[in-house]
Amino acid sequence: MPHLRIILILLFIVLNTISVLAQDKPFNVVNISKDGAQYIKFGMNLQVWGRYSELNAGSKIGTNEVDDTYDIVIRRLRLQAMGMLTENIFFHLQFGQNNINFTQNNGPSNAPLSVMDALGEYHFNKSLHIGGGLTAWGAGTTRYSANSSSSQLTLDTPMYQQFINTSSTFGNRNLSIYAKGDLGKFNYRTAITNPYRTTANNIGLNSTVSTETPRAQYSGILTYSFFDKESLEDAYHKGTYLGTKKVFNMALGYLTQAKAMWHLTPDATVVYDDMKVLGFDVFYDSPLSEKGNAITAYAAYNNCDYGKNYIQSVSTPNPAVGDGNLINGSGAGFIGVGTGNIYYAQLGYLFAKSDNQTKKGRFQPYIATQIAALEALDEPMTMYELGANYYTTGTLGPKISLNYQNRAVYDKTLVGQYKQSDRLGMVVLQCQVSF
Repeated sequence: MPHLRIILILLFIVLNTISVLAQDKPFNVVNISKDGAQYIKFGMNLQVWGRYSELNAGSKIGTNEVDDTYDIVIRRLRLQAMGMLTENIFFHLQFGQNNINFTQNNGPSNAPLSVMDALGEYHFNKSLHIGGGLTAWGAGTTRYSANSSSSQLTLDTPMYQQFINTSSTFGNRNLSIYAKGDLGKFNYRTAITNPYRTTANNIGLNSTVSTETPRAQYSGILTYSFFDKESLEDAYHKGTYLGTKKVFNMALGYLTQAKAMWHLTPDATVVYDDMKVLGFDVFYDSPLSEKGNAITAYAAYNNCDYGKNYIQSVSTPNPAVGDGNLINGSGAGFIGVGTGNIYYAQLGYLFAKSDNQTKKGRFQPYIATQIAALEALDEPMTMYELGANYYTTGTLGPKISLNYQNRAVYDKTLVGQYKQSDRLGMVVLQCQVSF
């Protein structure tokens, strides 16, 4: 594996050098045909976090139970290539890794580059592209089930939208066959997925993920665009356009998998539950004036059915471990997914460009919140975030972000439901380098 990583990195460097020498604009694109219809495009994204976290009760660093911790995290590393090889053939390859921090006690060699996307597709016309491979085209029901990490409005994407799919890897990628395309003002994505099998057997009175061989998973999203249409080149939705487009989209999505879940009755009979998730969301991004100030807004609703009292902790990346009995998850986790209704919203404002042409940097403050009204909770879980992005070049790519997150944590009551017992926080400073 170390030799493979070195080869991939060297290949990436060589290909990018070729793209620079080709003198194409942007520099990371190599045109195969004279008109640019056939091309290969390269990209990279690196996100480094410095973080302070208040930890859930029972969390441990090594063998010590602690209340808080500091850590440095490589949140994401991405190296990718994609493009049209002929008039009809498109490919996308992406290698990377998530969440490298000190909890990997033997060093970062425990986190080699992994294949994150590997797909090929055939374009019949603008209305029908069919493809397959390891991909996020069938990831879930709402916009950030498949997110463009380099263009996120908030520090991180609303991870619950990826955790909603209980059988995916790297949060939102599966082995799928998919179809997508434009139909006038509409665009669509639909997929049949071969889910990964869960091996942790936690069957009990409340629903959990079945360890039996999983059945096929079906998913899709239908989107209506009121103004500018978004690209269907890759699966990943942008979090902000920094006012370069006027986008107003409404989307409806679904995800279902038969007998994905199970639980026991009081007489120890196994009952199977289907996973059924519906999603609806609205995205708006628009310039407000010729000075370049802009607004980005997003709201989402999910109705989730995983069976009796199912809950799942959202903790990405996790700064600590636990004893396996933590309700909220170890570290900085919170109950973000489960049977019930989930609401989410975010709002950002991009300040206008400076009149001084030498000052390229731009600020973008934002707020966000998630509310999870779940069957197992005595009262809804609420999480909110406040933060700001500073774009060093005034465009998507290199940026500095500062974020504060506050989350609800729960204890189990005598009647079997979870009751909110405290609120805890997390502060993150991020440096992102990407192209």
